[in-house]
Order: sequence, then structure tokens, then C-alpha cells
Amino acid sequence: MPPLENDGYWGKPTSTIDWCENNYEFSYYIAEMTNTVSNLMMILPPIWGMIEVLNQKFERKFIYCYFLLLVVGLGSWAFHMTLLYEMQLFDELPMVWGTSVMVYCLTEVRKPQTTRPISNVPLFFFLTSFCVFFTILYLYWPQPVFQHTSYGILVFASFLLEIHLIRVKNCRICRRLFIYSTSIYLFGFFLWNMDKVFCRNLNSLRSGIPKLLDPITQLHGWWHMMAGYGTYLQVLFTIHASYDFRYEKLNAPVNLQLRPSGFGLKWAKKVFS
Repeated sequence: MPPLENDGYWGKPTSTIDWCENNYEFSYYIAEMTNTVSNLMMILPPIWGMIEVLNQKFERKFIYCYFLLLVVGLGSWAFHMTLLYEMQLFDELPMVWGTSVMVYCLTEVRKPQTTRPISNVPLFFFLTSFCVFFTILYLYWPQPVFQHTSYGILVFASFLLEIHLIRVKNCRICRRLFIYSTSIYLFGFFLWNMDKVFCRNLNSLRSGIPKLLDPITQLHGWWHMMAGYGTYLQVLFTIHASYDFRYEKLNAPVNLQLRPSGFGLKWAKKVFS
């Protein structure tokens, strides 16, 4: 709990968690300024990703991956802006549902493109049941550790699926995307934990530095940015792996390359060694 609590537009916090950032310190309308604004990294990249899916004519299912990341970003923005329990649910429930969609898409990578919206009914039913069970239980038992564990299981499953795909295909670009996304994501998770463990130390540090430097010390905000970009790269991994398997079978002269900016994929002539 931050040591400084100010009254703001949204009233007393009702969320089950209050992070290590002084409330309403920079704005009467925003409870946690840095933890709110940092969610732009979960909002802008998925919007660009959805545009890329349409422009590049990728499968529409990848729009769902980007859209749910966008929903998480909007929910996290609302949560940290208000610290209201309803907005906390808007943040935490889509995290589990969105990661379930990612897990499903990763299992579909090696399958041929189909017009059927759901090709693996048993897995779809299992993941949907998992999410429904989590949602109902979490509404009745709103323990953060339950949400963190459920989300963590799905994230771990997605990592295992990506590792398996890399071992099967030995795709150089997939390996790069996996290393980038996982490293960024896990380092952000490390900062998330440091923000919790060393909250008092961080608040002592902030009291002795100019306010302009305060956002740099907000480690939960860094978690937002790294988790957002890491997940965005994970979607790129799923897109690239899907088309790499498919076009390899067709002996296509082109493949997908990561754009130099790190945002998006582009078609390029295949280089044969």
C-alpha cells in the first residue's frame, strides 16, 4: 500500500490490490498516473496489429488475439485510473481469456488453413470451460493469487507450445521472436515482483528525487510496457509460424520477415543458402 493516499475523482479505492504508486499524486482524475499511461503499450501495438492483419490478408483469427490484448490494455488503463473493483475485473478477466485464445491459436499453427471457425472442438471446449470456471470462481472468491496462478498456467503453456514449434521447424525468425518476446516479458515480470517486494524502498527513493524522474522508478508501469510488447511479439510469432509451416509445404518463394522497427511482419523473397 503506498504511503500517500489522496482523495480523487473516483473516490476511495475498492479494488483488492493497490499498487506501489501514490494515488492521485499527479492528477485529480487519475489514481495512478504512470501505471495508467504505461498501458499505451498494450493499446497502440494491437491496434496496429489488427490493421496489419487486414492489410496483409492474414487469417482473421489473429485479429482476436490482438483485440483481446487491446481489451486487456483498456481494462488495465481503467483499473489503474480508478482503482475500482469493477475496473479490476475489466483488467484481470480478459488476461485469462486472451491468453486462452493465444494457446488455442498456437495449437493450430501446423494445421492447414480452414474456413471452419473452430477446428479443434475438444480443445476449444476445454479452454472455454477453464475460463468460465475461473470467471465464476473468481467472482465469488476474488483472491489475486488465484488470478495470478490461472493466468500463469496459460502463459507457461504458451511458452511450451512455442518451444515445441521451434524444435519441430527450427525457424530462425521464430526463434528470434521467441527470444525477444520471452526475455522482454519475463524481465517485465521480474520488475513486477520487485515493485511489490521493495515498495517501501522505492517510495523512499522517490521522495529524494525530482518528480520528473518518478515515472522511471514505477516498476509496475515498466511491467505494463514489457508485457504489452512481449505479448505483441508473441502474436507475431504465432502468425509467422503459421505461414512458415504452410508456405514451406507449398515451396513458396517468399516468407515473412520481422520489420526492422520490431512492429509487424512483411513478405520478402526467400533467401536460399
